[in-house]
Amino acid sequence: MKIILNQSYSLREKAFNPDYLQILEKEILSSPYLGASQLSESFSGTKGFSLVFKTNGIEQVKQHFPFLKPYLKTALKPTCNVFYLNPLIIKEGGKVEDHVDCSLQGYVQGRTIPDYVSVMYVKVPSDLEGGELVLKRGKFPLATIQPKENALLYFHGNLTHSVNQVKSSKFRISLVCEQYTLDEIKLAKIPVFKIEYHT
Repeated sequence: MKIILNQSYSLREKAFNPDYLQILEKEILSSPYLGASQLSESFSGTKGFSLVFKTNGIEQVKQHFPFLKPYLKTALKPTCNVFYLNPLIIKEGGKVEDHVDCSLQGYVQGRTIPDYVSVMYVKVPSDLEGGELVLKRGKFPLATIQPKENALLYFHGNLTHSVNQVKSSKFRISLVCEQYTLDEIKLAKIPVFKIEYHT
């Protein structure tokens, strides 16, 4: 196992058994909730769905999505109490424009930024060109990270980030999780567990 640490991000290679990646890929692609991304206009050429849940909703997530158990055990920060998880599929020509994650706006007033964002690279096609994650502080570039299958990446939630245009014959699949620590007032407004998807 190789771990890379710097001021902008941390990256853990070989995070899971390779067989588990195949299970994740199969389950994500066959999910009845999978559809055009319901995220912001920054996301083009992408598919997915979203799970919002609190710490006391993790068991419900496991019941609905048993295949996520190993991922949840490994990827979730124990100091956080709210999570917004997106299985994200980027198709040929897809990309993600500069943005800062704040997906809880539909539940709490004001701009609520996650403590951390984690990215688990489930499938990185062998013929992939592009698809790099670019981290910035405002407009100042900090890092460009090449996607690597079975790598688990964390970066600070207040960083602007984007994904360069993907060129590949197959899908690039990742699990992106915004991880928050909310006070009691905001926490009370978050559902214990909810699935968000395009019908």
